Amino acid sequence: MPLSRCFSAGARALIFSFLCVFAFAKPIDREAVVARHAVKVTSVDPESPLSVGNGDFAFTVDVTGLQTFEKRYHAEGIPLETLSTWAWHEFPNVDNLTLDDASTTYNFHGRPVKFAGKQNSPAGKYFRENPHPIALGQISLWYQGKLVTEADLAAIDQQLDLWTGVVRSTYMLAGQPVTVETAAHATRSTVGVRIESPLVASGALEVRFRFPYSYKFSTRNKPPFQWEKADAHRTTIARSGKNFAELARSLDTSGYFARVEWAGAGQLSEVAPHTFRLAANGEKALAFTCDFTPKASDDKNALTFADVKKSSERGWRDYWTKGGIVDFAGSTDPRANELERRTILSLYLVKVNYAGDMPPGEDGLTNITWFGKHHSEMYYWHTSHFYQWGRVELLEKSFAWYKKILPVGKMEAKAQGFDGVRWPKMSGIDGRTGPGSINPFIIWNQPNPIALSELIYRAKPNRETLDNYREVVEESAKFLASFAALDPKTNRYVLGPPIKNVSEKSGQNETQNPTFELAYWYYGLQVAQTWRERLGLKREPLWDDILKRLTPLPQKDGLYLEIETFPDMYAKEGGVPTSMLMILGFMPKIDIVDTEVVRRTFAEVNRRNGADRWASWATGQAAMTAAHLGETEHAVSILTNPNKVSRFMNNGHVRRPKEPEDCPAYLPVNVSLLSAVALMAGGWDGAPAGNAPGFPKEGWVVRSEGLAKLP
Repeated sequence: MPLSRCFSAGARALIFSFLCVFAFAKPIDREAVVARHAVKVTSVDPESPLSVGNGDFAFTVDVTGLQTFEKRYHAEGIPLETLSTWAWHEFPNVDNLTLDDASTTYNFHGRPVKFAGKQNSPAGKYFRENPHPIALGQISLWYQGKLVTEADLAAIDQQLDLWTGVVRSTYMLAGQPVTVETAAHATRSTVGVRIESPLVASGALEVRFRFPYSYKFSTRNKPPFQWEKADAHRTTIARSGKNFAELARSLDTSGYFARVEWAGAGQLSEVAPHTFRLAANGEKALAFTCDFTPKASDDKNALTFADVKKSSERGWRDYWTKGGIVDFAGSTDPRANELERRTILSLYLVKVNYAGDMPPGEDGLTNITWFGKHHSEMYYWHTSHFYQWGRVELLEKSFAWYKKILPVGKMEAKAQGFDGVRWPKMSGIDGRTGPGSINPFIIWNQPNPIALSELIYRAKPNRETLDNYREVVEESAKFLASFAALDPKTNRYVLGPPIKNVSEKSGQNETQNPTFELAYWYYGLQVAQTWRERLGLKREPLWDDILKRLTPLPQKDGLYLEIETFPDMYAKEGGVPTSMLMILGFMPKIDIVDTEVVRRTFAEVNRRNGADRWASWATGQAAMTAAHLGETEHAVSILTNPNKVSRFMNNGHVRRPKEPEDCPAYLPVNVSLLSAVALMAGGWDGAPAGNAPGFPKEGWVVRSEGLAKLP
């Protein structure tokens, strides 16, 4: 007999509460949570390659366990890349171009300022492309002297064990079984592979190593490898021994090494320029590693496949057992399992792609987007979740790069007549700004380092943290203060023109006082003043004056506008922008934000746009706003949107709606979801009391460990 007929509603609620108390008393079985979302692939699927990596290195494979089907995966899905955070390349600057050649002078409140906005000029094109990441190399499967084809394979069964970071691929090839294990070292740019098959012993199955010159940047995103220019780079065997060969790579002024180490009686031979073949020579299995390094390797540090696999297992076990986790087991809401899947797969992907020394590009180390450069306006999204999920050390790891490029940013600010540091919007490892019609006018990247420093302090509230990041906070705030201009007509501080707001759609000369940017400016200066007080310093009078006289957040008819200079955004029916909603959720509640106005604005946006149109990183943005407003059912609906534009693919990646073919692994979606789930499960300052304040009470059993509250 159904439970509903045996007990009253009150009794059922009491039983449910008892079961929840019993469940919450036990620690979460983290391995079980992770294991139930292992990724399985049973056919050649260009949307579902699998990556192994550690944040500074990633190796992405197809169903062969290697990178065999390059053309189809690049054309239809996610490319098969080998990328690191440390290997970068520049094409020769034969015309001696400078950033000044890509610049135009604009009127900034009565004085001339140069912005590098000529992206289609020769200099603009050059500095957008350069520097760019190096394609470290391709490792693929050869059968009888030729590349394995899709038609050669049968009975494909591939699985990514998320708990260990190991990909196990099994299939039939020419009627014979093949098993391939693929793993990446936890701290080094090393991939380990073991291939077992009768075809290995017979010599029919081998491995090919191939190295391209660079990329063909006919497009900024998902560029193909440049195989044709064999004379433009060099690949030589610098050293070799019984079980290893070290390849030296030279590309213009860049260089690196790839050390191939194998077990048994294997042999590496050069078969064509930049192409090498590894054969097992009678062994029943071919186990090897490929260690990519900026300098020549040390024989004492050579790695076997077993070393790499053990390192991967230890590294991932450490990752999963420390920090935060959520468990939705026991929930009756049918969306719970999908949300848990999206969360666990996102936690895996951000460790592979976003946990390195260099702030990531939009597609991380999975795919080249915007020439592989870092977009600093997205950096808060990219790393704040590490704080929320109890892994602030991974936030600090890439944040150290901001300290390194501080001198570059200070020079940029000074050249434009501003104080402090102006952080580059789009840049490579050198911190040099990338020209663009949008890039130099974006400003919401500037408070990000202040907000992130505050999160680090919340996790580590001590003097060491203050001293470590005080210069980043101070110099960032100096820029915020010098960029805010006092308008003599209104006696208010204004932002712009020329600027671009979050949505990037309005003309830079027509954009003034965007709502989110005003609020973020206020929060940045407010936090910077608090840091001065923590350090025993006096408050900056100018900063306080800006806090008092900053333009109020623009409204019309009781709704927040996106931009003050576009007051008619609600005049016609139809879709509207959403960035003004970031003032609550993405940001903590600050005193210049009216929650009820946000509530009305959120309702109007949903009425016009439709709740199912939340897509890309706006899913996390909207869910966080909904949670702050107490609209928990709405928050869950947004995060589990089943529409095509919000689809989390088998491997956890999501295509970018605007450019689905060119951005097939758009990780800002994953990180925004992680931020929202952590906020909803772990809470925020001032959140309603009780467990998981951002989730509905009906149908949801939300257990969490190790989450940190947002401000």
